[in-house]
Amino acid sequence: MMKLKGFTLAEVLITLAIVGVIASLTLPALMTNVSKSSVGPSLAKAVNTMENANKMILTDNTARQLKTICADDYIACLKNYVNGTIISEEVNYLQYSLAEQAFSTSGGEAGNSSVKGLMTNDGIVIYQTAAPSDDPIEGASGAYYGRYYTVYVDTNGYKKRPNAVGRDTFEFYVDLNGAVIPYGGQLYKDYTGGDSVLWETGCLKSGPTDGASCTGSVVDNGWKVEY
Repeated sequence: MMKLKGFTLAEVLITLAIVGVIASLTLPALMTNVSKSSVGPSLAKAVNTMENANKMILTDNTARQLKTICADDYIACLKNYVNGTIISEEVNYLQYSLAEQAFSTSGGEAGNSSVKGLMTNDGIVIYQTAAPSDDPIEGASGAYYGRYYTVYVDTNGYKKRPNAVGRDTFEFYVDLNGAVIPYGGQLYKDYTGGDSVLWETGCLKSGPTDGASCTGSVVDNGWKVEY
């Protein structure tokens, strides 16, 4: 009769230790990939939500411009057409700081004060972060008419970090006609009459110098995080 040989306790412990080391090395990268893969679909859903709501706002009220119906409060308009909860929270969103080469509050403000937002049933938060303006951006022409509302989309909710622009939070303009324009992308270039696409120099794989322009990068690259 053949005698079966099992593993000793020492061998089992050594194997577990090796597995643990491998996991500690690969898990952060895996989690980063998982996080990046979720950003695009969430952002696409948020944009689709805003575009559909804008169309319904204009159609239902027989209006040509959002400001006729929404006045200063775009979020209140959205709430009438999007299932979600209005929130007003003190949220500190981080911008990329060139001086510190990192995301920090010194990089500029993206909404580090009490901001009004709509948290959808999917956990995405849409914030209006600036007072509306109907002054056209220099060069704006064609189908778009000026920057009206500035909004930020937080793809994983304000309670989950990093709350950093270009990482889980992205900047858009909503113009008077209801177009949703990603900052720093091809559409933004056309909208402003600019000479270049901002994310090509501001949102690099080696590290962004302009986190906000990464919005355009995600949209222009088929809703994928390529940086």
